[in-house]
Amino acid sequence: MVRSPLLDVWETSLVGRLAAWFLGVWEASLTGRALAALGAFCARVFAGSLIGRFWYSDWPRSGDGDGPVSRALGGLRRLAEAVGRAAGPWLRGLWETSLLVALGGRVARAVGGLLAGSHLWGLFWGYAGDVAPAPAEAEDRPTSPVVYLLGLLLGLLPLVPHTLSGLSTAAMIAGVWSLAGLAVLVRFARGEFDWRAPSALLPLSFLLLVVGAAAVQSLAPAASFRNLIIWLTAGLLFWLVADQVRTSRDAAALLGPVLAGAMLMTLWAVYQVFRPPQVEESWVDPEQAGQVIRVFASMGNPNYLAEYMTLLLPPAIGLWLQNPRRQLPLALPVAMMLLTLLLTGSRGGWLATAGALGLFVLLRFRRWTVFLALGGLALLLAAPDAILTRLLSAFSLADTSNQYRVNIWIGVLAMLREHWVLGVGAGAEAFAKGYQAFMLSEARAAHAHNVPLEIFAEMGILGLIAAVWALLAALRRPFVVGADRQSSYILAAVPCALTGLLVHGLVDYVWYNPKILFAFWALAGLGAGLAAGHREERAT
Repeated sequence: MVRSPLLDVWETSLVGRLAAWFLGVWEASLTGRALAALGAFCARVFAGSLIGRFWYSDWPRSGDGDGPVSRALGGLRRLAEAVGRAAGPWLRGLWETSLLVALGGRVARAVGGLLAGSHLWGLFWGYAGDVAPAPAEAEDRPTSPVVYLLGLLLGLLPLVPHTLSGLSTAAMIAGVWSLAGLAVLVRFARGEFDWRAPSALLPLSFLLLVVGAAAVQSLAPAASFRNLIIWLTAGLLFWLVADQVRTSRDAAALLGPVLAGAMLMTLWAVYQVFRPPQVEESWVDPEQAGQVIRVFASMGNPNYLAEYMTLLLPPAIGLWLQNPRRQLPLALPVAMMLLTLLLTGSRGGWLATAGALGLFVLLRFRRWTVFLALGGLALLLAAPDAILTRLLSAFSLADTSNQYRVNIWIGVLAMLREHWVLGVGAGAEAFAKGYQAFMLSEARAAHAHNVPLEIFAEMGILGLIAAVWALLAALRRPFVVGADRQSSYILAAVPCALTGLLVHGLVDYVWYNPKILFAFWALAGLGAGLAAGHREERAT
């Protein structure tokens, strides 16, 4: 990999030399050696345990094996390949002579010639051409145009104001299904039939079947079927990203527009600091009113904006590390998103992001863990009183929002005693109908403020099992491959971001907003796609 010029500056600076000296002293000290030995011992115990062997084993993918499901999927794959080979030449001619390709080529040449040397244009696409491929990446081929279109879709639609959330959701659904159709046509036209089937695809498909079953027996069938369409789109988005993204350069092309959209969201959030919008009184505890600023940009709620930043910050840092030539401009979106996260005032978002970034350091920069601990302590000591009070209130039951959540959980647990088998139906409307009969006074809620409880309440015990299976499958392989120092930093950052958001999901239903749901499964697909490259390399 290319060495970063900033690393040379750091290593020759006084602070860098002091840090290296301190690290050497720490590693040679009795405490440092004891902690390192304890960590190595715990890692060996985990790897040898039943859970560890399960975690590190190579899970089968959809289509592997000799079972009926595998044979059915294999038959579908062979049928698609036969259709593609028969229709491929005709589709190729249609594609190459189509108005869309001609118009796209003209726009690309005009814009590319005009903005070829622009840093702003390069930043918008994540400086994909300058990304240093990871040593273990299996292939380096031109990025599919579908990846660029996916980046535009995922980057621009979250900017639609929350007052038009129905429009942005409909546009995302239409865009994802259209791009999936385009991806299939491009594959057939090019004669490429190496379809991706990550190990998470089968459990995610099972989860979607459970969502469909929950919609059929829902207390609010119409709303549940709308929710089913959203979930099906999220599942398709997962597969589409996993199938299209092969390398770190593909990932940069996808992430570039998303981070550009996040920067625009940051500007919107800063504007709200100077021109505060109307906010709900319940967003801030009465004791902290007037001391804490809470912005939400296009998301409609500060917690949603914080969840979005939690998802994007680790991959943004991974892209920054993966592109040593462009680290100065790529530091801009990272800094802006950190500022936005702070301005949300979301305690769950702060803690989740800190956990995600800490996990990333443990995964790839274990030697620097001592500086992570010291830096966290220094931030706590230097934090303004208003922020520190806000953060510490997250652990107090005297806080009104914490009391509110506890009351909701009590009501949901009471509801589950009656609806634990099948749930009340997919979606917030079905949840609200079922929850009304069990809620405590003044604890009205649109959702359970907890991901496991919400899934359990909506889809019953089978839905909870399916969701846990799908999440484990989505996280496991990116974690295992991302820990390899030969793998991409972007890949290592993805499961850390997903885990951080799921930690926030213990005190909020983070999938309530479709923008977050789509971003979550798109990022999971990004991890699956990058990890699959390593599987393919071992196979070859």
